[in-house]
Amino acid sequence: MTEQYIGWALVVGLALGGALVWFAIGRIPRAADELTPDERRAEAEWLSAEINSRGGVAPVELVDEILDLHADRGAGRHLRSD
Repeated sequence: MTEQYIGWALVVGLALGGALVWFAIGRIPRAADELTPDERRAEAEWLSAEINSRGGVAPVELVDEILDLHADRGAGRHLRSD
């Protein structure tokens, strides 16, 4: 009886552990450089629409440039080598 319980507990534990790891890895955000150009453009369009809907002015091209600058900063390309 005890061996069967331990076997089932092991199977259930492995299944739950695998599900937890799968969920955690699936929730980790991607880095900015992993976005495709289409995804970056869609993000810029969404941000522009949100800013404009709140009374601001943010053309899609400006938001796209800001996202590029943000990606450069995240990659450390903003640091000077003087």
